[in-house]
Amino acid sequence: FPDTTETQPELLAHHYTEAGLAEPAIPYWQRAGQKAVERSANVEAISHFTRGIELLKTLPDTPERTQQELTLQTALGMPLVLTKGHAAPEVAATYTRARELCRQVGETPQLFLVLLGLRRFYFMRGELQTARELGQQLLTLAQNLQDSGLLARAHMMQGEVLYYLGEFVQAREHFEQGIALYDPQQHRSDAFLYGNDTGVGCLALVAQALSSLGYWDQALKRS
Repeated sequence: FPDTTETQPELLAHHYTEAGLAEPAIPYWQRAGQKAVERSANVEAISHFTRGIELLKTLPDTPERTQQELTLQTALGMPLVLTKGHAAPEVAATYTRARELCRQVGETPQLFLVLLGLRRFYFMRGELQTARELGQQLLTLAQNLQDSGLLARAHMMQGEVLYYLGEFVQAREHFEQGIALYDPQQHRSDAFLYGNDTGVGCLALVAQALSSLGYWDQALKRS
């Protein structure tokens, strides 16, 4: 039933799970979670991703299982943020586990999202120096990957921390670099990963930085 596979992956995931076939069930739970994310059904997404993670625990400990869990834990992070808040203990546990898995897997592009999730957690708890350190790691990683979308996001994140530390000049520089790097056509879909649009965020934040520096006319033009 190819239509069911595409439109209702959770149905296939359920049947495989009930049949005791964990290995083929897990990719369908992952697919079901992703489809739920795309329609902003975050509670459903959490349920689907969590079922996949639980099933993984029944499989032998292999590099493939580690990579699958990393994918699911990383995907689980944003729905948890959107339903429970950035500083929720569940968010910290998910991204901390994902970071451990990144160390096991080695070099992986998923590390950016994991560090981003941890940085948000510490930022929202007011632990700004830890958030700043993680923000610098994001910048370094994005520069090494030579990815303009990741780099724009990293500049936005670091600028936000610096703004709340009172370092308005440096914060403005980061926001301006994020704006320069952001391409609406290329990066708009990244909002599904981050929960908001990088370009819009940089414009809003640079307006705050400019107003804090006393440049009200420029702030009004950006906002």
